[in-house]
Amino acid sequence: MQIKVNDYEETEHFRAICEDCYNISRTCGYDRLTMSHIHNTSEILFVESGEADYYIAGKKYHVEPYDILVIGAMEFHRSVITDPPYQRYGLTIKPAYLRGMIPDKDLQKVFSTPPAERFVESYKHIDPKIFAKLIGLLQDLAEEQQGEKDYRAQMQRGVLTQTAVLLFRVLRMEREAGEISAADTAMREIKDHIDLHFQERLTLETLSRRFYLHPSTISKEFKRCCGHNLNKYINMVRICRAASLLETGTDSVAEISVKCGYESENTFLRQFRSIMGMSPLQYRKSMREWMRKMSEGK
Repeated sequence: MQIKVNDYEETEHFRAICEDCYNISRTCGYDRLTMSHIHNTSEILFVESGEADYYIAGKKYHVEPYDILVIGAMEFHRSVITDPPYQRYGLTIKPAYLRGMIPDKDLQKVFSTPPAERFVESYKHIDPKIFAKLIGLLQDLAEEQQGEKDYRAQMQRGVLTQTAVLLFRVLRMEREAGEISAADTAMREIKDHIDLHFQERLTLETLSRRFYLHPSTISKEFKRCCGHNLNKYINMVRICRAASLLETGTDSVAEISVKCGYESENTFLRQFRSIMGMSPLQYRKSMREWMRKMSEGK
């Protein structure tokens, strides 16, 4: 299935990125646009033409044709198109859906942001034949989203696994020895609970009671397993949802604060600015301006 360039409505595109199990897109920016963004899905970009700079966790990633860039879920990132037209395929996928489809922990690493040094070593100038094969797999995934098909889930699992394995090989990743520990399993369960119940009251104590684990165990193991301390992760999930509501809805900041689980609007404003580098209203304005420019360029 051929994927057309910019073949979507901007608001629907942002909704799909955050809410669909996975989404395939093909986007072209014709101007030197800048965008700051965060979403609850992992994103893999396959660059066809043009150049852009991405800033993730204080590191710069420069992409050009035949480069692949992976942005992990809930990684705040800023993109700057430096050489338009900048055209790329994008695959976004929800972490929980990914784990259900591909339980292998090593293959799941494919969907995490690489260190900047690793990106330069292994993610740039992919062999054109392999790049074309990956695009073909994206087209197969897009095809499976169309209409009702028998054994759709099985086909999606197969194509996603092929994509992950091919990326694992071409990006020269290494397998890790050992079984998944009980602590890792417990932390994944806590992480999944937060992802689903972020709008509820979540504290170290409430999670400790729910999962029958000592608070100190959760504090130590959660950061080791998930890369962020517990409170930081809870706020990232909530702010991620807030960003989505600001992009696609008309709710007030106060309404969004409540929907995202904050008891205090001031706490919400402080956490949003801390993670996003701007206020909620500034973010809404910047995203609407970006959508307007993208629509004008089609």
